[in-house]
Amino acid sequence: MIKLIKTALPALQITPEQEKQLQVYYQYLIEQNQIMNLTTIIKEEEVYLKHFLDSGLLLKEFSFSKEMTVSDVGSGAGFPGLVLKILCPTIKLTIIESLEKRCLFLQRLVLKLQLKDVEIIHARAEEYSWAHSESFDIVVSRAVANLGMLLELVVRMVKTSGMIICYKGPNVNAELQAAQKTLSVLNLKLEKIQHETILQLGERNICYFIKTRPTAEPYPRRFNQIKKFPIG
Repeated sequence: MIKLIKTALPALQITPEQEKQLQVYYQYLIEQNQIMNLTTIIKEEEVYLKHFLDSGLLLKEFSFSKEMTVSDVGSGAGFPGLVLKILCPTIKLTIIESLEKRCLFLQRLVLKLQLKDVEIIHARAEEYSWAHSESFDIVVSRAVANLGMLLELVVRMVKTSGMIICYKGPNVNAELQAAQKTLSVLNLKLEKIQHETILQLGERNICYFIKTRPTAEPYPRRFNQIKKFPIG
């Protein structure tokens, strides 16, 4: 199954150790999925394609520098953060997940994978942001939340000149159009969109946003306010 990733990401020199880590990841994911609802995707080929490869797609156009601080918000079963950590082992990763049972799964998985410099935080993104302002070089998210809402939730935790990277589907243009005011208010600039079309995956769009200035108060607001009264 690793051939799926090697074929799509030929520039990556995936080591035997990384191959083994991805296999351990898959096996533990399927084992624990019988106990808790982690994913509806359970066939090995589909997990490698729709979770592992999808998580690693940004590496076609983006390189993490050594010891870069990265946060994955709304990681669920560890996507994309833990896959990126496996493929880029020198990054320092913090995963922020609001469901405690998923945090416990991720903590056990990190031990099984023998990963260093990984922290699993049980918290809501907007609350964590206020306590950790300007903490990360990069924030990544594959969460399905509305783009404008997602950007407000995470913007404060990103360093000025840092980047927010969001995985989106085929409706990215409509989401970007709706988020124009949000980008302006939150001092974010769309740097580029990485378009990917892979058979069985469909259209994927990875959006790269640069934070141009520190985040002003009162952002991020409480989650119910963000949901009821979007900036845009």
